[in-house]
Amino acid sequence: MKYKSISLNGTDKYQYSLVKYEKKYNDIIKQLKTINVDLLNSVLQCPKIYSEESEHQAYMIVKGDDIGVGATYIGTSCDEKDLEVTLQLDEEKFDDDLDMYKFIEQLVDSLGRYFYEKNNVYINLINKIDLSKYNGFKYKREYHYMSMDTYCCSNKKYNEIIPLILKEIKNCEDTLVSWRQTWLQSLEHVDYSDLHYLYDENHLNEMGIPKKYMDVPIDEMFNKVDTVTWSNINSKTSKREITFNVDGDVRFSKRTKNPNGNSYKFSYNVLRDGFKLKSGEISFLNSKNNIEVKNPNLEISKDKEENKVSIKYISPVVNNRSLFVQALIRDNLVEKCYVDYRIHKMNGKIKRMYLLRENAGNYNVNYRTKKGDVSRIYGGFIPSGKDIESVNALMDKTTDAVNYIDENAFSYTTISDLINCVDIIDLLKNIKGEIPLPYLQEQIENFISEFEYIKENGKVKKLQ
Repeated sequence: MKYKSISLNGTDKYQYSLVKYEKKYNDIIKQLKTINVDLLNSVLQCPKIYSEESEHQAYMIVKGDDIGVGATYIGTSCDEKDLEVTLQLDEEKFDDDLDMYKFIEQLVDSLGRYFYEKNNVYINLINKIDLSKYNGFKYKREYHYMSMDTYCCSNKKYNEIIPLILKEIKNCEDTLVSWRQTWLQSLEHVDYSDLHYLYDENHLNEMGIPKKYMDVPIDEMFNKVDTVTWSNINSKTSKREITFNVDGDVRFSKRTKNPNGNSYKFSYNVLRDGFKLKSGEISFLNSKNNIEVKNPNLEISKDKEENKVSIKYISPVVNNRSLFVQALIRDNLVEKCYVDYRIHKMNGKIKRMYLLRENAGNYNVNYRTKKGDVSRIYGGFIPSGKDIESVNALMDKTTDAVNYIDENAFSYTTISDLINCVDIIDLLKNIKGEIPLPYLQEQIENFISEFEYIKENGKVKKLQ
C-alpha cells in the first residue's frame, strides 16, 4: 500500500481514517495528548523521511473529519513477510474496551486488504486491552515487551485469495486487450462517500467520471470494494460481462443474438478446482468431489471420492411411449438399475408399464397394469456380472422383448448412452476458445482432457 491517507473499511458507528500528517492537521495532533511521545514523533517525522512508496508509515487515527483518537506506526518484519503495527488509542475517545476492540478489528481487516501480500499482521498494542479475550482464535498473544502486548493475526484470508484473483484479472485484461476489446469497469458493494482518501476526487471530477466507474490500479482493486464488474464487452452479435469478487468468486456470462450461437453463464473460484456452467436448459457442475449434469430429461451426479454415479432419466413422450431410467453405479459396477417402459394415454397419463428391475446381478421383467397389479414376465441372473457392459446388454435385450410383446417401438437407451457426457463436451469444446479467463480455461481443458483420455483408452465413457 502506498504511504497516503486512507479510510478504513467496514464502518460501524463512525468512519475512521488513517491520516498522514500535514501542517493543516495540527489541531488534530494537539488532541493526541495521551499518545506515547515516540509514537507521536513518528507520526510527525515519517512523512518527511519516507516516500509514498515506503512500507514504513505512521498515521494519526481520525474519527469522522477532525477527531483524533489514536496513532499507529506500520512497518514490515525483517524478512518482509509480515506486517508489524504499533498502535495506541486514546481510551477516553471510546465507549469501553469492546468499542476499542471493534475498531482494532476494523483496522486489522483494512490493513489485511491493503497489505494483502503479507502473511500475518502483528499488533504491538500499547493499550491494556486483551484482544484474545474477544477472539482467542484470531488474536494469538505472542509476548509482552516494554509495556506492550504483541498479538499475531493471520492474514491468510486475503494473502491467499487476493493475489490469485488479481492475477486472474490481469491475465484477463491482457487477453481482452489482445482481442481489441473494450469494457466498462464498475465498483460494487462500497460506500462511495468514504473514498476521498483513496482516490483523487478532483481529478475524477475534472474528467466527469462517476466514482462508480473509477479506473483503479489492479493491485489496489480490492482495497475498498468487494466486487469489480466489467461490462459492455460486446461484439456485433454478443454481450459479455465478468464479475470478480474479493472472496475469489468469478462469474462470466455471454448473451448472443444469434439463434444458433451459445449463450451461457460460468461461475468458479480461483482457490478451488472446477466450475459451474448454465447454458440454455443444460446446467453442469464440476468440483473437486462432485460432478452434476442436469437438463429437462436427465440428472447425473457423481461422487468422485466414492466413485459413485447416480442417474435419473425421463425421456420425452413419443407415440405415447416414454422411458424412465434410474441407476446407481459404484466402481464401474452397477448396484441397481430400474427401467420403466411407459405406455401413455392420449392425455399423457400412464396407462400401463413394463418394468425392468436389476439389483446385484439379479433381474426381473414385470408387467404393471393401470390399477397397479404387477405380474412377472421373466427374470434371472446376469451371467457375466454387474459391469456396465453387461447391464447395457440386459437393457438392449429387455427393450427388444418389450417391443416384441407390445408391438410398439421403444427407443433404445443404455447406461453408456446416458453417462457419456457428449453434449457437455461438445459445448465446452465449442466455447473454450472464447473464454478470456485463464483459470477457467485451464479447468475446462482439464475436464475435456480427462474425458478424452477415457475414450482413447477404450474404457466405457463415464463421468470422471
